[in-house]
Parts: sequence; C-alpha cells; structure tokens
Amino acid sequence: MAIYRRSSAVPRSEFAVRAREFRRGLSFLLVLAVLPVVAGAQTATITGQVTDRATSQPLAEAQILVAGTPRGSRTGADGRFRIAGVPEGRVQVRAIRIGYQAQSQTLELSAAQAVTANFALVASATTLDEVVVTAIGASELRRESGVTVGRIETSKVPLATTPTLSNVLNARSPGLSVTQSGGTTGTSSRIRIRGSNSINLSNEPLLIIDGVRINNSTTSFSVGLGGQTISRFDDVNPEEIESVEVVKGPAAASLYGTAAANGVIVVRTKRGGSGPARWNVYAETGTLKDVIDYPANYRQIGVTPTGDRDTRCTIDAQARGICTPKPDSLLSFNPIETVSPLRNGFRNSVGANVGGGSDVATYFLSAEQDYEQGVYDASKLKRINLRANINARLASRADVQASVGYFSSRSRFPFNDNTAFGAISAGLLGKAFDCSTTTFKQQTLCGTDSLSRGYFTANVGPADYFVIQSKQANERFTGGLNANWQVLSWLQAIGQAGMDIVQRHDDQLTPANRVAFSPTTLEGSRFSNRLYVPTYNSSGSLVATYQLRQSLQATTSAGGQYTREDFRSTSGFGAKILAGTGSLGGTSARFAVTELNQQVVTLGLYAQQKFAWRDRLFLNAAVRGDQGSTFGAEFGKIYYPSFGISHVVSEEPWFPRFGALDQFRWRIATGRSGQRPSFRQAETFFSPVSVNVSNVESPAITLGGTGNAILKPEKTDELEGGFDLTAFGSRVALEFTAYRKVTDDALIDRRLAPSLGATLTRVENLGNVRNTGVEGLVTLVPLSLEALRWESSISASHNKNKLIRLGEGITPVIFGFSSVQQFRSGFPAGGFFQRTFTYSDLNGDGLIGRVNCPTVAGVANPQVAGGAACEITLSDSVEYLGTPIAPTQIAFSNTISLGRIVRLSALLDMRKGVKQFNSTREFRCSQFLNCQDIQDRNSSLVDQANAVARLMGTAAGYIEDADFVKLREVALTFSLPASLAASLRSEALSLTFAGRNLKTWTNYSGFDPEVNSNSGANFTTSDFLAQPPVRGFTVRLNANF
Repeated sequence: MAIYRRSSAVPRSEFAVRAREFRRGLSFLLVLAVLPVVAGAQTATITGQVTDRATSQPLAEAQILVAGTPRGSRTGADGRFRIAGVPEGRVQVRAIRIGYQAQSQTLELSAAQAVTANFALVASATTLDEVVVTAIGASELRRESGVTVGRIETSKVPLATTPTLSNVLNARSPGLSVTQSGGTTGTSSRIRIRGSNSINLSNEPLLIIDGVRINNSTTSFSVGLGGQTISRFDDVNPEEIESVEVVKGPAAASLYGTAAANGVIVVRTKRGGSGPARWNVYAETGTLKDVIDYPANYRQIGVTPTGDRDTRCTIDAQARGICTPKPDSLLSFNPIETVSPLRNGFRNSVGANVGGGSDVATYFLSAEQDYEQGVYDASKLKRINLRANINARLASRADVQASVGYFSSRSRFPFNDNTAFGAISAGLLGKAFDCSTTTFKQQTLCGTDSLSRGYFTANVGPADYFVIQSKQANERFTGGLNANWQVLSWLQAIGQAGMDIVQRHDDQLTPANRVAFSPTTLEGSRFSNRLYVPTYNSSGSLVATYQLRQSLQATTSAGGQYTREDFRSTSGFGAKILAGTGSLGGTSARFAVTELNQQVVTLGLYAQQKFAWRDRLFLNAAVRGDQGSTFGAEFGKIYYPSFGISHVVSEEPWFPRFGALDQFRWRIATGRSGQRPSFRQAETFFSPVSVNVSNVESPAITLGGTGNAILKPEKTDELEGGFDLTAFGSRVALEFTAYRKVTDDALIDRRLAPSLGATLTRVENLGNVRNTGVEGLVTLVPLSLEALRWESSISASHNKNKLIRLGEGITPVIFGFSSVQQFRSGFPAGGFFQRTFTYSDLNGDGLIGRVNCPTVAGVANPQVAGGAACEITLSDSVEYLGTPIAPTQIAFSNTISLGRIVRLSALLDMRKGVKQFNSTREFRCSQFLNCQDIQDRNSSLVDQANAVARLMGTAAGYIEDADFVKLREVALTFSLPASLAASLRSEALSLTFAGRNLKTWTNYSGFDPEVNSNSGANFTTSDFLAQPPVRGFTVRLNANF
C-alpha cells in the first residue's frame, strides 16, 4: 500500500465534491432518458423484404432505419424485416447493407396502419449512407462526417481464421497497424492507429463496446515470463461482433476527450430482430504448428600455439592468433530439432447464438467455449464467453438497449524470450553437443552434465523447462445500458451507463526440489496476486434537431460524461516451499506482501452544433472540456475543439456529369484530443519501507515520487482531408485521406539535481511528436452475377513519425535491448541508432579480424605488434538506421463466390520500410559464442563482420531490413443448397476450411520479422529468443435454423 499526498494544498476533496455533483447531474439525465413518454401515442408498423436486384436473392443483415427516430430493424436470413411503433405521419425509411447502394422510401403512415416497403438493392463497392455511432451515442450517416471512419463488418470476415479481435482488425483498415508479437497462445499484439503519439504514455487505442469503455491493458499479467504478456483486448469474442468502427484520430475523436488521442476502436455486438428465434450453431477444430527451422549451436575445437587444446577457437580467436582450428573438429548440434520441446497444438471451439423477438422487445443470446493447446505442453488457454443483448421499446418514442457480457478464462504460459528458463531460449543458447551418456562420447566438454541434451543449463532436461507453473484465472463482466427517448419530435434524450469489471488471479508455483536452474529454484517458491480492475462510465446528452429553413437542418447536442478507473491488487510471495504444497502457507522464507490501490476519475462536458444543407453539405463544430484527478493540482480544465465539413458535391445540380463517376464527396476536419498523465505522476508521495534499527524492524517512509503541480494532459491536434468517390455503377470505390497530427506537451522524464533531495526524475510537459501520412482504400466489385461474384479491396497507408523535440536540456534517451533504440529529436520515436561500420579482408585469409583496431567508445581491441591490420572501421558516432514500426502497409483482400455454394477468400499483408533487431542472433554470436557466424571460418565475410563488429561495441549488423509480405488468411467455404439444407431441417449449412499465417516472404534472417520480445512495451522492439507466430489450420461447421 502506498501513502501519498498532493503537491499542493488544493484539496482533493474539492475535486471529489465536483465529481459527486457531476454524477448527480448525469444521473438525472439518465433517469430522464429512460422515462416513458405519454401513453396512448398512435403508431404504425412497417414490414417488407430486402433482396439483391441482380439475383433476386434475399439479403440478410441489412439495416432498416426510420429517419429521425430510434426505430429500426435488421433483416433475417429470408431478407424480411418488421418495425413496430413507428410514429404516424410522413417518414423516410432507409435500407442499408455493406456492399450495396442504400435506398430510401418515403411513406405516409396513419395510426394502427401496417405498411409494406420492399427494397431491391444494387451491388456497390461502398456507400456514404452507412450508419456510424458518434461519441455521444447518437447515429449519423457517413456522408455527414468530415472525417473518415474505418468500418469492418464481421459478416465479411472468415471467422474460422480470426479467433481474436486482433486477428479481425489485422490488415483490414488503412492506418490501423496490428503486429503479432509472437506465437505463444494467449499473448498480446501491438496495435497502432496513425503512428505513435506519446513517449511516456500508452499508444494503444481506446476500446468501446456498445457504448461501454473497456479495459484493454496490454500488460495484464504480473508474472514475468521473459517478455510476452497478456492483453485484455483479446477477451472480446469475434463471434459476438456485428461491426467494428475505427475512429482514427483526434479530428474524429475529440468528443471522446482525454483518452482518445490514439484513436478509438468502437465495437458493436449483434442484436436480434423481430420474428421467430433464429439459431446459429457452430463448431471448429484445428491444428497449430511451429514451422520454423531453428539454427544449430556451434563450437570450434582448436589448438593453441603451445599445443594445448582450445575448446572455444572462434574466428575472432583465430584472427588474433590465439588458436588454430583442428581439421574436422567444428562441432554442431541442434537441441530444439533433436529433442524438441515443441508439439503440434490444437484449437477446439463450439458455440451457439440465437436472436429473435417481438415488436416490443428483441434479444440476442450467445455462448461459446473454446480450448487452445499451444505448441508447448505448458501453453494452454480455456475460454468461456456469454452474452445477452436486449432491445426493448418502453413506449412509442422510447427505447432501451441492455448489453451484458461475461468472459472467463484459464491460462497457463511457458517461459520464453528474455529468460534462461524457456525451452526455446535454452535451446538457442545451449551447447554444440548432446550431453547424454548414451549419445555423446567427448565427456570432457559436458563435465558432469548427462541430462541437458544440449540445452543451456547443466543437468536440466528439456521437460524440466515446463515444471514452473505460471497461470492466470480471469473473470470479466461487462454491462451497459443505452436509452433513447424522443422527447419531442425535434428533441432526443440519450443516456448511457456501463461498467467493465475485471477480476483476475495471477500466480506462479516453482515446486521444491524439481528445477535445478539455481539453488533458489531448487528451494521452490510461490507468488500469488489477486486483482480487481473495474471501469465505470456514464453519459447523458440532449440532441435537438430542427429546420432553420426548408433546405437547412440544424442539430444541437450537449451533454456530459463521467469515467472512473480503479486498480486494486494484493500480492504475496514466499520462498523455500514445503515439498508437496502449493500455497503461500507452505513457504518459510523471503516473505513479501504488496498492496496497490489506484483510482482515476475524468469528468467531461461537451457541446456540438451541426448543419445540413439539402442532405449534401454538412458542417459540424464541437468542443469538449475535461477535468481529471491525475491533472496537476494547479492545472484546471483542458478543452478539445473540433470542426468538420463534408460535401457530397456530385449531388449538386451544377456538378458536371461524367460517364463513369457515380458519386463524389470531399471532406476536411480538424480536432484535438488528449491523454491524461498516469496515476500520481503529478503528485509528490511517500512509500512505506521497513528499516532495521538496533536489530528491530521498524516502519518508515521514503520519497516515492516528485510531483508536478502544473502537469497537464498531452494534447494532440489533427488536420485531415480527403475525398470519396464511386464509379462504374458503384462497382468501384475510392477513399483517400491525408492527415497531419501533432502532439504537444508530451510527458518527458527530466532528471533532477541530487542536491534537491528528491527522486531522480520528474515528469514534465516538454515533448513534441508529429505524425503525417496518407491513407487509401480501393474497393471493387468486378463481377456481380447470380453464378459468380468477385469482391476485391486494396488498402494502403504511409505514416511518417518524427520526434520534433524532447525538451530543453533533455539529452537523447537510450533504451532497448543492447541499447540500440533512442528517443532523439529530429528522428522517428524509438528509432534504431548504432555506429555503422565497413570491413575488408585485407590479408586475404578468409577471416575478418579486429586486431590492431583502435579503441572506440571505451571498447578496447587487441593490439598485436606486427599483427594484421584492422579490418573493420567504425563510424565516429551513432547513426540512424531505421524504425521498428512499419511506416508503409498495403493489404490485398479478395473474395470470390460461386453462386451461394462456394466462397473463397484470401488476405495478403505487406509491410515496408521497417527494421528489426535480430537480438537472438546478436546474443548468440557475441555473448554465448555459439552461432555459426563466430565459430565457422567458412561463414560469409558479412556474417563474420557482423559478429566481430559486435565484439567492438556495435550491433548495427543485426539491425536488419524486415520488410515482408504475408499470406495472412485463406478460407474456403462450401454451403449446401437451400433445398438440401431444408431437408436436414436447417436454414443453411456450411463447411469452412481455413488457414492462417500460411506464408511469409522476407529477406529478414531471423525467425519472423514481426516478432517482438516486448509485446507490451510502448517502443522497445527486438527479436530475442521469442516464439514466432505459428501456422494454423481450421475446419468449421456452421448451421442456421
């Protein structure tokens, strides 16, 4: 538990009072929003069917909206819909479906009347009439917004290839980058939207599900595994998702306030529709396989000038004349391939969902259980997902939507990455010979080791690397309530309240007398950490829509939001565990207990004004003001303005008509958003410690942090502009966007003078980061026939990141494995910097040596009188080598459907301009000296130079081009003809064969160019002894009833 105080006398209680008053005001708005309206209002009912105009086939999952009201529905598998409770009078009904042009009909409704409205939609690459959800909970058409919002419909995604939300997002929206950090089951990915904005704070996007803010921490495991960790982002079940909207930057996200500078992922889960229950049942099974060819370990045996045996006769030693290699004595052994710790993994999943309802209420219920066995015996993940969504019509003008989700998981993880306790790590850092009494004859090299089989630790066999048990049990509840009340014909009240509660137990057990890594591991130990991490949010808004004149409509919105994030954890550790026990009670030494309690509150007020002229020219302006508990005590509120224009200019009567052009829109927007400081960064606080006074343990305190009373949130301003067009009968669509995003007041650690008697550093608003870029999306429907339909898309984005300044007096910040990364003004944040080098085999002996090379940066090289000349020359200073985050990403997606029987889809992903630090190879060659480059004199000169230059102090040779092209997904689906499915009492039956991570084309010499041994880190990037992504194949059976 921590003791803290604020750095100013401005009372924390004053903020608490304001928060209570704010919550009361929001509560009033929420109650107001769910009050039923005057009973007895006269309504009508609209029914109909949506079909494909070319094929006359019914279209499922089409949205039917009644403009200006909360009324709406979705079509079932038969294309039919029903909307009850529609107010009498003239209404406009709009039918929208992804991949088709929207259609509208104007209907005259009278009380108790039933009206039929059928729609025959035309295939289209895209539409400006898609519905998007705004930050205040209201809906608007895409054409009304001055920004571009990416949209992913799961009906277009082969779910057999995408078991996680990260997989669903990967390579499906320009500007959104998802990097697979590794192949260990259950571990996290790195997600970025339009680059990285912050040095000190997270660069992960905000996650919203059905209006509820969700914890998506990327470091959600308190047990160290060596590098990989868990993200709560992938707790979300793709089977429950209807659509995902990617709000890409502050220009679009300003109303989300102090949380949205990195963009927002908005997830909408599935809803039921009026009519009988419609069931979907599915089952999947599949395999997981590590397909990497791991390198062997090498050891050159040689002879010294005095005739003694040298068991480490490296090429560096040979060039220095220390030894001469013995003929045919280059030893090599591959522990991972010979005594493999790997296995073929598998994944099984079964689930069902049902939706239906009446005119008054609809429901969607789902349940899924899946189990994944990774490619190690100690890698397991079992998950259960449950969801219930209910939409209820309280009265003719009032709706309530309730969403409840439950997630439970049990995970076990192996050690990996930066640890000698991992099987892959131990194999790569192991021996060039098999230490087993039955297989290895040269016992002098093994000593007393007869069990390791070539792995790193003597007398620790391959199976022993999985004895330590690292586990997590996770329970998660997410609940949300959204209410809409059409108070008057022109006034709408919107209320939202939600909670996301994560309860997890992280634990690790090292059994006594089982693991001989060290005397400490032989003693055994137990670590247990129980965490409670709730997030609460509520908001209320009033939206007034009115006509200023016949052709000009105005919409005024105002409201507020309250967000509270808690973090509570209690952990215990004990060593010397009693054999046969597994609890803290069985330990007897080195006890440690830690308790953490954190709470962060953010209050926001916002207002928005929109104008729509003839439904084709739209202007909107908004502002949000936030106050937060982590702001400096002397800093007040921060404001986030935004402004946007959208003009569907092709609908103007004066716009020239071109034969191929169907629709053209230009748009421009600017806005600001921010990120709050972390808990207690603005506060001076003390931490409790125990001290020994006269052999008596006594409580005391130390200074835990030096606060900053004027600490502000980081603020990010963005300007974006672009256009959208469709052509050739809406079979071709193009979106183009250019943006410029600048973060000011970036939080930077400033070193403090020791004479202050304070902590070493204090956080200040000093930095400035800029991201500029372009994005494009081309969507094509080359063929749309009854027998053949071909859909294709190409998305591309390029981002240029630059750290403009760190702040006055701040020297470059050096970090990362082997200190190869820096925050340096004028370069991309987190870029790679090392001294470069040149080399030449001057004496023609086939070896690259460092004999008689000068001392550089404190690293001395061997000096031999009369010896060879220096063959490697290092640069005078470090140079920029590249960025670990790919600036350019291009994705190709194709789907071909043969009637309604066969569907084939594939996704190709390309990244360019990216570098990767091959730290595995660097470490093996420079520290453990067991790679071929440093042992085999027949290695290429460039490989030798890289290894020897590392001994001279530079890792530049291991910072490699990591451009790649990946075949991410392929899925082939066979559907039974409707008549045959009906004979099996099913509405539809399909069988899918799918594969993921099928092929990688790259010049990178490591295991995989995407691998990152620091998956939860903001910038630190390296391929260090990590488990690469695995290849998966899945078979899925799906049935609809």
